[in-house]
Amino acid sequence: MNLSNEFNPAPKPVKARKEKPKPRIRDKKPKKRKGKVQTYKGRVIPNRKARGSVSKREYTRMVEEFGSSCLVCGSTYNIEAHHVRFRSQGGRGKWRNLAPLCKIHHQLAHQDRDFADWLRKEREVRYGPWYWADEYDLFQAGLIPNTTKEAFEKFLEEEERRAQMVRDRPHREDGGWGEIGDCGDNGE
Repeated sequence: MNLSNEFNPAPKPVKARKEKPKPRIRDKKPKKRKGKVQTYKGRVIPNRKARGSVSKREYTRMVEEFGSSCLVCGSTYNIEAHHVRFRSQGGRGKWRNLAPLCKIHHQLAHQDRDFADWLRKEREVRYGPWYWADEYDLFQAGLIPNTTKEAFEKFLEEEERRAQMVRDRPHREDGGWGEIGDCGDNGE
């Protein structure tokens, strides 16, 4: 007689469970820092990873400036923030160094050097040669007196104004660029 398929109201025998020993509680030791902390003129410089990451505020500022569509094709689907100057080359996570690109153009920017160079050149023409930097880069280069956001923005707004002047200066008749302030009048 097979009882496995029939209902059997008798409970199975209960085995005594072994009591597990409680784990000892250990005091957590603080993690050791990897490498040395970099300082410059008494200021602690954050590590590369922290400086290259994109904060929500910087991402929002990028969207305000460039829109939420791909700079190349105008697609609004699957937009990614691209570091115009790559993080591996020292590019930071500031909005001037970010470009909204669709997934296809973002992959292209990492695979096609000419396309990536075009993006960098466009950004340099628009914002000047320090578009990729953060306040610590400018402070270490001696371009701003301290690492405050105000000094950083003031410097980069001035760089942007200079870049605008270079873009707007008049052309010479031979096709070259004139000097800043050169309006074609030689004083004659």
